[in-house]
Amino acid sequence: MNAVFHLSSGDVSDWRHALANVRNLLDDDTAETDDVVLLANGDAVHLFVEGSPLSRAVRSLDGDVRCLGCRNSLSGRDIPHSKLLSNVDTVPAGVGELTRLQHDGYAYLKVP
Repeated sequence: MNAVFHLSSGDVSDWRHALANVRNLLDDDTAETDDVVLLANGDAVHLFVEGSPLSRAVRSLDGDVRCLGCRNSLSGRDIPHSKLLSNVDTVPAGVGELTRLQHDGYAYLKVP
């Protein structure tokens, strides 16, 4: 099964909640996952920036979760790609990527 978690909030408590949901899926022995994606757009892209309060938790997902940041959101907030955590990739538009992933059969989970 493939899943995409969609995070758009800039609230750190929402980030914690989202990361806990991702971790819960990874730790669930009854759910066989092939690809898990955490996609951040809007103010949530700040989660993926070096020095964010939860950068260590995001780094810990490396190898288990694909972290994707919306370039439109990054650009709108003047965040250069060089400021992103090393395990974060970007997509041109978060909504476009979410649409594509859902079309490809990914389960969509809006978090929190």
